[in-house]
Formats: sequence, C-alpha cells, structure tokens
Amino acid sequence: MIFPVSATNEERDIAWRKIAEISDKDFGFTDLGNKSDKSRFGVRIILKDSGEIYAIKSEKHGFYQLPGGGIDSGESITDALRREVREETGFLIDAIRPLGYTIEHRESIRNQRPQKHDISFVFEARTVKNIGTNYMDDEVEEGFKPVRIKVEDLVIELSKDEGKIQSYNGCFSNRRDLEIAKYYTARKRSLQ
Repeated sequence: MIFPVSATNEERDIAWRKIAEISDKDFGFTDLGNKSDKSRFGVRIILKDSGEIYAIKSEKHGFYQLPGGGIDSGESITDALRREVREETGFLIDAIRPLGYTIEHRESIRNQRPQKHDISFVFEARTVKNIGTNYMDDEVEEGFKPVRIKVEDLVIELSKDEGKIQSYNGCFSNRRDLEIAKYYTARKRSLQ
C-alpha cells in the first residue's frame, strides 16, 4: 500500500482493506498511453445522518457522487477528509472510522491527468454540526448540493448510470462510488 507523503504514522498503521480495483478494461478502453507511475490520492466518505447518508447531487446533470476529493500537499488523510466533507456537505464530523480504499488504474490516453493511479481512502463518519458548504466555481456551475439518501437508493441511482456515462473520469468516479456504496451496504447487513 502506498500513501501520500503527508500521511501520519497512525494512518499508515491502519489495516486498509481493498474495496475495489478499477481499470480501463472495465469500460472497454484499450487506447493505453504513457503515464507516469505516480498516484493521485483522495478521500471519500459514507456520511451518516439518522439512517441515511449524504451524497452530492449535480442538479445540472442529475448524477450522484459520494462526498470527497483530493488530498492537498502537506495534508494528512484525515485532515483532507474533514476539509472535503465540510466544503461539500457543510458538516463538521465525528466518529470517523476507516472502511478501506479503492484504486483506479487510469492508463488510457483519455486520462488528462499526469498520474495513472487514483487511490481513495474511504471512511464512515457521522454529522455533528452544519456550518455551510464551500463549493469551487466548477461545482457551483454543476449545481452541486448535498442530499440525504438511503445507501441502498444510492446504489440504485449509481447503477442506473453504469455504461451510460460519456466522460472518461465520470466512468471511474461512478464505478468507484458504486463499489463503495455496495461494500458499505453488504458490511451493514453483515453487522446486523
């Protein structure tokens, strides 16, 4: 397992479980290019609130995604999680627990990023206090807004988009979030 340089020793010592591994072949992309072997690191969250979770919905395009985003230089994994959750949902969080990680192998020439691996550290947590979102300009343009949804309904929504997404990045992020939501649903059932 590889980590961002700024990951803490406690974060490195977690027994991270692989939730999903996704690659270009999963979508039929065979046009591989030369990419650096570097990785881009991010965080995703199952944010619980009264039996539901929060997802981010694009009003412009109608798609859903889990809250999260990239880890900034010098930022620990947990600090990135807290920042991304606050920016995208408006919530401060507690009861943070790691669930696992996903890895995406994006080697197609369609990948506009210099890295060919995207690693997302996945957590669950609960909401504490809403202090307001802080979306970036492109997220405002997309009409992003946090919505409460049952995780089982999120699986249904994400499943509807499988095989229909036109954008390269959208294929990966939809599949990643679908696999996380399915994993969480199965985990939740096994603990009951």
